[in-house]
Amino acid sequence: MPPRLLIVFALGTFFPAPLKSAAARELTVAADGSGDFKTVQAAIDAAPGNSPARTTIVIKPGTYAELLVIPAEKKNLTLRGTDRRETRIAAINNANLNPRRRELVSVEADDFRLENLTVHNTTPKGGSQAEAIRVRADRVVLERCDFKSFQDTLRLDGRVYVRECRIEGDVDFIWGGGTAYFDRCEIMAVHDGYLVQSRNGAGQFGYIFADCRIDTAPGLRRFVLARVDPARFPHSQVVFLGCAMGKFVTPAGWIFDGPGAGAPKESIRFWEFQSTDLVGQPLDVSGRHPASRQLTPAEAARLRDLRNIFGDWNPQP
Repeated sequence: MPPRLLIVFALGTFFPAPLKSAAARELTVAADGSGDFKTVQAAIDAAPGNSPARTTIVIKPGTYAELLVIPAEKKNLTLRGTDRRETRIAAINNANLNPRRRELVSVEADDFRLENLTVHNTTPKGGSQAEAIRVRADRVVLERCDFKSFQDTLRLDGRVYVRECRIEGDVDFIWGGGTAYFDRCEIMAVHDGYLVQSRNGAGQFGYIFADCRIDTAPGLRRFVLARVDPARFPHSQVVFLGCAMGKFVTPAGWIFDGPGAGAPKESIRFWEFQSTDLVGQPLDVSGRHPASRQLTPAEAARLRDLRNIFGDWNPQP
């Protein structure tokens, strides 16, 4: 063997060509083994911790029957499906099976992004609380995703921007103590029930829906935009800006329940602006609960400005 080739061979033996590693900026998951990992959680575990740079995990089409945890040290992480409908995280998890972590996807890391896939908690109706995703982190973006469950589909605690997602459920299926802005989302109530329960504190924005479509399955009798116990959560905020709503949304729109249903409601912020029906005609809101309020154009414009909602964080790249 010529000396130069011998040197190259020796270097290749002792210093092999670099493979994708935990420091890679992009990792690939494929259930058929054609990617870097066969499971999503394995790729999450391999991503660098406390990284100042973003790592993207690209997930190829398939159904991944996993319970995912994105721990706090996995900052600046993106999970991105290659096909919104065919890339699916789907499994059963609920409060009966797993009282301490009943969600399918648990997000504890700041600056997390979830894009272009479906998360489906397949717990059957009546199977107890069963979130598709729970966020306990700051500066989280959920974009172009489908979220499916029945009870408590999304639980959001932290600052969360939700863009062009479809969310299905029936009982309090968007809830928590965070500040969340829903931008052009499609929301589907599959049974009689309640959409939002916001538990935000004083001086904190709650759940804001802008230009969303809220539809209901055929034959529903009663669907409520939001409910809360005002004695427990006296600063609850839920806002609908220019949203289209299906005919089964109750005329009152909002209810107060629980042991403290009769408590004062002066600091409750159930607000609405220019709601329409599903074909774009102005909605009759004359029967709305007296504790709710219709906003002025100036008030609505301030709530549409993400700088007013999220402060120093701009979730739109």
